[in-house]
Amino acid sequence: MVTMVAIDAGAGGVLLVDSGMSEYMPAALSPALTLLGRGVRDVTAVCSTHGHRDHTGGSPAIREVSGARSYFSPHDVDLAGFAPDVPVSGGDRIIRGDVTLGVVETPGHTAGSVCFYEPIRRLLIVGDSVQGTGSARKLPVYYGSGRQYRASIRSLLELPVDLMVVGHPLEWQGGHTSVFRGADCQGILTASLRASEVIAAATEAVLRASLTTDLAASRSAILSRLAAAPTFAHFDPGEPVEEDTDATLLSELGDLTGSEKP
Repeated sequence: MVTMVAIDAGAGGVLLVDSGMSEYMPAALSPALTLLGRGVRDVTAVCSTHGHRDHTGGSPAIREVSGARSYFSPHDVDLAGFAPDVPVSGGDRIIRGDVTLGVVETPGHTAGSVCFYEPIRRLLIVGDSVQGTGSARKLPVYYGSGRQYRASIRSLLELPVDLMVVGHPLEWQGGHTSVFRGADCQGILTASLRASEVIAAATEAVLRASLTTDLAASRSAILSRLAAAPTFAHFDPGEPVEEDTDATLLSELGDLTGSEKP
């Protein structure tokens, strides 16, 4: 389940951040827009945090109805399967009516990951650039670079944020949520950074001990180290681990060795 954010920009229509999977759009969007007194035809901009198709897939269908322009990083065109109407990069602003979304580059989860920041409301929409501490069966997931992922979170920690929306529900304080408020914004950012630091340290320790960059040979040792760390007390390496976890470990191995993932 991906979290989409619809912002009513008055005369500027509706800005939509992330657009879900193509097979559900635009029908799945209509109930939320109705709560705003709006419809799909009012959407004027679709801003995607990255190119994965659960975040960009609905954009073409929405455009067919409303003519909304799509905005995302050109670095993620291959993932999306189409080019944005307007390529974005850090420092760009997307303006509709009385709403301005600033673009913050946050590579790591993907090469073209970005966040959108609305300074008046101190609203930060992060997509999958913030992963929390994972779950019993999955580590925080990044397909690009762990080093970039951590650097991106450090940059987000410098922003004044009162409301933050993540791309998928994260485990937090005994429950799951996609929306963080007040001190919890800094809390989940800090927890996400710490979790990635622990993953990097465990990967490096196993790499130094085994002198192998082969994930098949080192995977079990890395996961066992992580399960022993307080940060990942909830993680069970004995469970069938979701394959996205391997993407994270390959990202860390690639950072350490300077090699690209296969």
